[in-house]
Amino acid sequence: MSSAPTSRLYILRHAHAGWARPGESDHDRRLDARGRTECERLVAFLRREAFVFDTILCSTAARTRETLELIRPALPSGLAEAKLSSLYGGEIAAYYEAVRGQADAASLLVIGHNPMIEEFTLSLAGSGDRAALATASQGFPTGGLAIVEFEGPLSRIAPGAGRLCRLFDPDEAG
Repeated sequence: MSSAPTSRLYILRHAHAGWARPGESDHDRRLDARGRTECERLVAFLRREAFVFDTILCSTAARTRETLELIRPALPSGLAEAKLSSLYGGEIAAYYEAVRGQADAASLLVIGHNPMIEEFTLSLAGSGDRAALATASQGFPTGGLAIVEFEGPLSRIAPGAGRLCRLFDPDEAG
C-alpha cells in the first residue's frame, strides 16, 4: 500500500449461536455459552488493541445484536449505529452496498453472518497476512474479527482492493 491515508473495515462474524428452538425463527436465534465466551475474549482483544470506529453496521438478527451488546463495553461510546436487515439475508452485494453507503466513515465495524462474512472478506482481500488469509479461507470463525485496510475511502471499496491485515479468532485466544 502507498503512503496515502488508509481506511479500515472491521468485519465481525457474530459469536456462536445455539440452534433454533421449536417455533423459533433463524432470525431470533440467540448466543449460547460458547458464544458468550467468544464475546468475552473479543472484549479483551478490543480493549488491548484500542481500535477506533466511526460507525457500526449490524444485522438485525438477534445473535448479531447480542454480540454487539456483549462487546459494547470495549467500544468507544457515542458511535453511530445502524441495524440493517440486508446484512441478515442479503448476498455479498448487500455488504458492499452497506459499506459504500457510509461515505464519511474512515473506520467501520460490520457485524454479520456467514457465509457472507467469509465471502465478503475474501473478495476484498487482494493481499494480506498469509495466516489471516488461510484462516479466512478455511472457514471464518464465529466471533472472528477481520481487519481489512484500503487506500482511499470506504465508499470506493472494490473486490481485491483491500489488504487483510489480521484475523482474530477467539478460540485461539482462550
